[in-house]
Order: sequence, then C-alpha cells, then structure tokens
Amino acid sequence: QGQAKESFAEPRGEGRPRDEAGSPNPMKATPAASTTGGRTPATAVPNRICTTSSRSANCPPRGGSTRVAGQRLGVFGGRRRRTAPVVRVFGDEDEEATTGEVPPSQSENSNLTAAPDRPSPASLARTLSDLDAILGVEDEEEEQQDKRDEPLKVEFNPDILKKIAQADGKSPTSAEGGGGYFGEGAKGSETDDGAKDKEAEKVKSAAEQISKIVSEVRQGGEKSSEESLRKEFDKLVELLKPEEMSNTVSREDCKVMKERVFGAETFWVTEIVQNDDIIGGMLFKGNLRGEVDAVYEKVETEIKRLFPDKYEVLAIEEPDAEDFEDLKGRERIAFLLLPAQVAKPPSTTRGQYVVSLLLATIGALSCLQVGIGAELSMVPQEIIDATLKSGTAENQESLQGLLAGWDPRPLIQAAWPIGAAIFGAEIAHDIGHRVVAASKGLKLGPSFIIPNGQIGLFGSITQYKSLCKNRADMFDVAYGGLAASGAVASALFLSGLILSMDQGAESLVPVPSVLFQGSVLLGTLAKTFVGSAAMAKSQVMVHPNLIAGWCSLVCTALNALPVGSLDGGRIVQAAYGKRALSISAILTYAGLGFGLLGSTLSLPFGLYVLFCQRVPEQYLKNHVTGVNTNRALFGAAVLIFAVATLLPMAPTDLDILQATI
Repeated sequence: QGQAKESFAEPRGEGRPRDEAGSPNPMKATPAASTTGGRTPATAVPNRICTTSSRSANCPPRGGSTRVAGQRLGVFGGRRRRTAPVVRVFGDEDEEATTGEVPPSQSENSNLTAAPDRPSPASLARTLSDLDAILGVEDEEEEQQDKRDEPLKVEFNPDILKKIAQADGKSPTSAEGGGGYFGEGAKGSETDDGAKDKEAEKVKSAAEQISKIVSEVRQGGEKSSEESLRKEFDKLVELLKPEEMSNTVSREDCKVMKERVFGAETFWVTEIVQNDDIIGGMLFKGNLRGEVDAVYEKVETEIKRLFPDKYEVLAIEEPDAEDFEDLKGRERIAFLLLPAQVAKPPSTTRGQYVVSLLLATIGALSCLQVGIGAELSMVPQEIIDATLKSGTAENQESLQGLLAGWDPRPLIQAAWPIGAAIFGAEIAHDIGHRVVAASKGLKLGPSFIIPNGQIGLFGSITQYKSLCKNRADMFDVAYGGLAASGAVASALFLSGLILSMDQGAESLVPVPSVLFQGSVLLGTLAKTFVGSAAMAKSQVMVHPNLIAGWCSLVCTALNALPVGSLDGGRIVQAAYGKRALSISAILTYAGLGFGLLGSTLSLPFGLYVLFCQRVPEQYLKNHVTGVNTNRALFGAAVLIFAVATLLPMAPTDLDILQATI
C-alpha cells in the first residue's frame, strides 16, 4: 500500500530515469536490487502501477502478474473483473516482494516505506477503490449497465411494410375495400390503398412495441418490474389481435367498476377473471349482498352511467359454484361484463329477409301438398296407377296422356283450404310472439319457416334482436306463440271432430285409421267423438278441418319440446333454469332417437333441432331471477301437452288381430 500511494504521490518526472529525449522512461533500470536466496535478480523496475488503458509500449506485456498482499492482480483491457482486479503492480518478483518485504537497497533508492507483512482485506479493498478512482477504471458491470440503458433502435424498411400490408389485404377475411377473394368494392383502389397504409402503420406500431419490451428486459433490475412488462405486453396484444377480438373489456374499466359500481351494499367482488364461454368478456365473482333484481338494477344503471353504450352486464349463475345458494340462502351469482357489440344480437340483414320470404313460399306450397294428399280421392284411379307404374317410357307417355285430359282445378279448390288452415296456424304462432314481444319492448327478427312434407311445417325460427330483460319476459314471448297456434289448431281439430261425427256427410274425406295411433291425446279424442266402430275400419271418414287441426297441433307440440331454443326450451329455461333444460334436453333427444316422440316425424325433426335449434337462448340480461308460480304451472302444462300429443298409442288387441289377418 505504501509503495502504491507514494509512487502516485511522486511528482511527475522527478526521480525517474529518462530517455535520450529527456522523457521519463519507466523501462530504464534503477539501481538494481541485490539477489536474494542465490536466485538471478529480476529486472529492476520502479514500483509503479501500469494499466493497458494507457496503451503504452513501455508497459510490460499483458498477462504478467505479481502478488500484492497475497492476491493475484492482472491487467485486462483497463477493466477490473469481479474475480480479479484490473490493475497490476510491477515490482520485484522475489519472494520478499510477494510477501511485502522490500530489500533495503530498493527501499533506499525509491524512498519508499516498507509495506506491512500482511495487509487486511479491508485495507486492500480501500486501496483498490482509490486506484480505480485515480486511474478511471470502471467495472465491466457498470459498462454493461450503460449498454443496457441504451434504447433498442428499430429501423423499418418501407418496402417490407408495404408488402406486409399488401399480403394482408389479399386475405380471405379482409372486408375493407371489398378486396381479396370477394372481388373489388365500390370504392376501388382508394379504399385498398387506405387499408394498406393502415396495416403498414399497425405493423410498424407493433414492431416499436416489441422494441420497448426488449429494451425493458435488457435493462433488468428495478426498471423491468413485472407490472411494467405486463402493461407493455398488453399493448402489444392490443395491436396484434384480430379484428373480431377488437371488442374486448378493458382491465382498467374493470378496476373502475370494482371501485365505483360494486360494493358492500350490492355485490362484493372477490375475483375478476376472463370468461371462457364468450371471447372478450370478464366475469365478476363475489358475494351477493341483497335481492338479485334490486342489485342487478343498481349495477346496470351505474355501468350505463359510467360507460354509456359501451358495455352490457349480465347476471348469471356462478359457473364454478357447487351449490346454487350460500349459507344465508342467497343465490350464488356472478356478473358477466361484455362489450355491447358482443352482447347484443346481430342486426337483421337484407339477405335474411330474402331467405325468410323464400322459406315462407316453400312452406305454403308444402302445406298445399298436405291438402292435396288429404283430397287424393278426387284424383282418378287411372292416374294414380299410372303414376305408380311410370318407370318405363311407355307408362310415362300413358301418364302424360291421362294428365292432359284431366282438370286438376277441383282438387286444388278442395286442397287449398286445408293448406291455408295449416299455414294460418303458423302465422298465428308468429303473431303471438310479436305481440307479446312488443308489449315487453323487445325486438324480433324475421321468421324462418321450416317446411315438412308430412304435416306441412315444422314451425319457424324466430330470433331475438334485443336483449330480454329477465326470464319472465322470455317465458311470456315463448308462451305467447304456443298459445296462439295452439288455440287456432285446437279450434280446427275440435270443429273437425264435431263435423266428423256424421259419417254420411258429403264433405268428409277418407284417411287411414292408423293415423290416429300416432298420438295418445288426439287419438283418444278422435275415438271419443267419431266412435270406436268407425275407428276400427281401415279408413275413417273425417272432415278436412280435423286434418288441418291435427297437423297444426302436432307442429305446436314439436315446438313445445324442452330442448335448445325451441319455444319449449325457452319455457323450461325461464321457469326452471338451465340445469333443468339440460336434463330435459337429454330426455328429449333420447325420445326422438328411439321414435318414442313423434313417431315417423322423430328422425327428421331431431336432425332439424340438432342442427338449427340445439343452443339455449343466450340473449338474456338476468339469467338468475326465476318466474312466479303461475308461470311455472303453465310451463308444466305445456310439457304435458307436448308429451301427450307426440307419444303414440299402445296397440289394442283388435289392432294386433287386424295386423295378423
């Protein structure tokens, strides 16, 4: 230590050998030290410190070292590593020098005080720190930190950005500008150029965001906290997410709602998680602090005030709750927050109106076809036989000749009232839905009538175009349609039964008696009014109103089945909840699959429900609050009517005897 300090305290140029030009030359030998222990003395050099930062040719070569206070010191590019100091003290390489003992001759020549035998580590560390301060030597760690602090520079090639935007504009899902695989739109190239510029800007922003994240990670330490990294990644995801995911709930808005909307008096939020069923939704879990209706009304009003037309909040049963009620008997619910564009039903398009009109036309023709089948006795037997044998060219020519000489207008005149009655019952069904919906302030889309060749129609699909306020409203709308069509169908069927009691009337038409075996309810009523004797025959004479009423009642019963988004499914969901709907749907599918419900109609109707109506109703604000007792009883009556109408009659002994004969 003494050597190092005094060597730096020595005035520049004094007491040092100089070269021929008069400059101090550290490589000139000072008075040599005597040999010790019989070894060849080392080249005498002044006791001074040399670093490679000076890049002097006079310094000893790199890699040389000596021992000072028991530690190995070395010079590595002017930097001191953590494992070894970055400075090197050149002096005697004798054993005395390594232990701090300086020969008397060298001490006299250099006027240096001998160092202690073994300096303390604290003293050595302090000395090295002083040397670093004097020489300007910095740790590698500090220089690396300076490099990490430098921001990452990102340069963008304009050609690459244009190519990315151009490739994205040709994707099949690109809707802007009418480009891509769907042809050019009305705006032409201007819209395409704008879309490309927009995509290029989006890519550039994403790259800049990536550079921020990389710089944040490189900085390390206190500057790369978990919270800051999470925010940067959220921004990147916001830039890169597809268009269909642009409508998502903001986490910042969720925090605001937790602090200002929910609370100890309404709903105490314990957890906010992403919703698994609907993309972009957030689920607020917690404890209910009041009645569901009152709490939901307060929460919805406050959210509408803070975020008008931005979000929709739904009250649902807590998905992970084992019991529906807590210890105090209150429902275990959760609040589902959705963007308004996601929560609300999609608006009606012009194409949907066209499809609705087309299906209505096909449905009307299908109903007329049922009427023609009921009045088939008006067709000459020759034409029927020729139609059944029209496989060869000769038979086809014969059939064409018979049809050319036959006037079908009387058949059409007799058949259209039956078809009109069936179609009218369906129109009444649709009107019933819309009248009740209008009274509740709800909007419905166009009805899509489903034709069927056996009974004319399978009903219709009517979608909500606004959110139902609660389950009671959904119950009333569904029940309104069933009640309207059921009333018309019942009037037709009962009038037909009364008019069929006189088997000699001219207006009666023959139908197979096996038709009445397809329904317990309707078959029993027919036997009661028409008589068992008439029903025992292979054909029964009935009034056309009975046929129209029969088909309409079967159609109404099919739509009353408790499955999916059928009217019966909506009634069960509103009256008894989604769990009851799931159980009833399984039983309904089993009944349709085994032919226990609907007889020959079970398979086609089951496929129709499976592909078009299997999903329960989703457009409902309050999924939790149930209906009153009266509605629940009406719902049970609807289910009983549906099962009794579609369940076939068990064969009697007379039927078995006729089958064997």
